[in-house]
Amino acid sequence: MGTTLKTNRIMIAAPKSGSGKTMFTCGLLNLLKRSGLDVTSFKCGPDYIDPMFHKRVLGIYGGNLDTFFCSHDKVRNILGRCGHEYAVIEGVMGIYDGLGGLLLEGSSYDVAAASNTPIVLVVDALGAGRTLLSTIKGILADDDNRLIKGIILNKVSSSFYGRLKELVEKGLEDSGFDVKVLGYLPKLSDVSVDSRHLGLMMPGEVEQIREKIDLLSDSISKYCDVEGLISVMEGAEDMAAEGSSAYGDVEDDPNNKGKNVRLAVAMDDAFCFYYKENLELLESLGAELCFFSPLKDEKLPEGAAGLYIGGGYPELHLKELEENESMRRSIKVALESGMPAVAECGGFMYLHESIRDDEGVDRCMVGAIKGGCSRQDHLVRFGYVELDTNDGAAEGSFAGALKGMRGHEFHYYDTEDNGSDMKVRKAGSDLCWDAMHVGDRQVFGFPHMYFPSAPEFAKEFVKVMTDGRG
Repeated sequence: MGTTLKTNRIMIAAPKSGSGKTMFTCGLLNLLKRSGLDVTSFKCGPDYIDPMFHKRVLGIYGGNLDTFFCSHDKVRNILGRCGHEYAVIEGVMGIYDGLGGLLLEGSSYDVAAASNTPIVLVVDALGAGRTLLSTIKGILADDDNRLIKGIILNKVSSSFYGRLKELVEKGLEDSGFDVKVLGYLPKLSDVSVDSRHLGLMMPGEVEQIREKIDLLSDSISKYCDVEGLISVMEGAEDMAAEGSSAYGDVEDDPNNKGKNVRLAVAMDDAFCFYYKENLELLESLGAELCFFSPLKDEKLPEGAAGLYIGGGYPELHLKELEENESMRRSIKVALESGMPAVAECGGFMYLHESIRDDEGVDRCMVGAIKGGCSRQDHLVRFGYVELDTNDGAAEGSFAGALKGMRGHEFHYYDTEDNGSDMKVRKAGSDLCWDAMHVGDRQVFGFPHMYFPSAPEFAKEFVKVMTDGRG
């Protein structure tokens, strides 16, 4: 049954990474919030860290919109049923850079086209002149859906902005493009953020993050057409979607519901990488999320019938994790007793006997998986993946429900025992490998899984928790 969904929305995209879209998005979110608007945020692609910046600004989790992870209809459902009047979507990489950097699928533009979301392009204008117009015209020429509605020029001086704006707007008009320059930002050295790997550093590691974001908001208010940006958001057309829920038929079936079964979810500085959509889907199926800290708490939450340990940066907290013996013992006993559990990437590493620190010392971890983990001198695996069944998987395990699950890997650490219960296929290539530990109640491995891509697994996970509780 068709449904019409309305959310005022905008996507902040760019010609390439490093153009300033993350900082502009954070500043805009903060500005809209302090203006009294009911606003939420989304990130295109599989990134965890940018939504954490959004959370620091908004006080709520940012979500993910990804056309590799799920269908266009599901993207519209997730966005249209976000429960907020306004939504700001931050793009990923360059506007047309999708799978492998060469395909449109999974790109910012693919998400915008799927949801009919207007786009504002943030363009790095540092040191640029007339050639900037050619760059912008080239990007607009590929905008088949005419979604790009405005341009922000980043890192341009106030004295040069007026002439550059006139040049760009006249050049675009002469070429038949009805796109306006909606403002600029000068070079703001005080709001730079250091990088780790391919992503930004964790929000808690950035000094005076609040002051930096407030400065960004003040600059956007001063140098950009904020009313014009809001007008672009409010001009977004309604979205057509199917069904009555964000994640599919699984959560519509009352027979799939748990009975407020308690799921312990690790959440602290060491383990904090979760897709909001995963947690929401589990909650919609009846799981009561009970957050705990492997760093600080002594044991798992009382009454927990299941365990979920996501990714993060355990390697930055190895001494504290090792010293918390009572928590490590609590988790090991629970897993050995058959507690249903999911552990991904950093959480998977934590379940090993040890993780080697930068000084070469093997720090004791949970010990539920034999062997240890250590940092390699290269990126071990990176990119979108899809899970498939493997002949080595035990019959009656979670493997069947995991078939078709999509996710993402990004890790410098490797393990002595990756497991062999699933086939993991790298998207856009013929590369595949055996990986993951999968039983009839537990799933451990490096891939960060996006549960709405295979919602039957979420249903089965909640079911085994409920059945085990009795």
